[in-house]
Amino acid sequence: MNRLKTKLTLGLTALALYFLVSSNIQAQTFKYPDDKELKQRVNYLARVVNEPLEENYEIYELGYESSEFMLFTYSFSSYALTSIALKDKSYRKKATEIIGRSIVHVLNQEIYSTYGIPKSPFFMDTIPDYSVLYLGHLNLMLGCYRLISGDDRFNTLNDKISQSLHSRYSNTECMNLESYSGSIWVPDNTVALASLKLYSENTGNNFDAICSEWVAYSKSHFIDKKTGVLYSTINPRTGQAEEEPRGSMLGWSIMFIYQFDEVFANELYLNYKKHFSNNRFGFKLFQERHDSRKTSGGDIDSGPIIRGYSIPANEFALSNAILAKDYKTARKLERLIKIGTKTIIENNELRYELKFADITISPMAEALVLHSITIRKWRKEK
Repeated sequence: MNRLKTKLTLGLTALALYFLVSSNIQAQTFKYPDDKELKQRVNYLARVVNEPLEENYEIYELGYESSEFMLFTYSFSSYALTSIALKDKSYRKKATEIIGRSIVHVLNQEIYSTYGIPKSPFFMDTIPDYSVLYLGHLNLMLGCYRLISGDDRFNTLNDKISQSLHSRYSNTECMNLESYSGSIWVPDNTVALASLKLYSENTGNNFDAICSEWVAYSKSHFIDKKTGVLYSTINPRTGQAEEEPRGSMLGWSIMFIYQFDEVFANELYLNYKKHFSNNRFGFKLFQERHDSRKTSGGDIDSGPIIRGYSIPANEFALSNAILAKDYKTARKLERLIKIGTKTIIENNELRYELKFADITISPMAEALVLHSITIRKWRKEK
């Protein structure tokens, strides 16, 4: 596990350093992936999602770095496939299969047990007050499946989790739920709220009204006055904002807030861009923390930080820029992501490797990037 962590850190550091020393390169035109590239990307994710959640397989190996990475690989693969299928109906069958398989994996003990859950939620009559991180992603995946599949395989579980989350949000004082015991992370709550918005979209229910309440409360209590963006964490004992805004968490939150409040998401993005980004070497670079130029190993959320810049802050900003139709910034960010990688095409699958380190980029990273470059609002066809 330590060797894997060291390799990952070295690889990310090499990539980040390359981002920062590359100069005077014109940004390519941002465009939606062509059909050939899209099929090859989907083929790669389909293969890794269909693999057993067992040792010696890619997604299981990610769990040695963080159990969350397994969940995020399945969830972001599902989100990307949902957006692709909504744009192009020819992908619906494959998307339904991949999302369904991803849900089955997320209901596996290897994943749910790490969140203190004693048995699969699929077999529960009601859903107790479990981790909003786990339930939020699972419920959003269920909503995605319900949106594009045309069958009711997971509808009952989607109903139960949505009812539980809505009830909990309606009865919490600070409008946010715990990711882990004693820890409230704002980004995890934005996923759960997006799942309630999609649930209402799918069913005609009004559970999404809680999203408007959350936005109003957040604007009053959790916006940093200096930068105009969301704090990262909330103290569960006091209900007060705690950790300062961070690029990796802010960019993540904006992606999901857009699903239930487009205006607020764009406001946050404009402030994020204003206070956290700089033009450097022909690129638009986003910082992990406002006005910080420190270099460090970072943490599990940010990865290595080079002179204040982190890879997640920039990758998530790509999706934010696309949603805001800020294509000039999106072009620069897409170029930034591509410049330190090389394309690997094998067996009609497309993935990436770092140019300056002998390490394969994880399927989670592939899912995150595919989600970012295909992102759209999820709505039922009228």
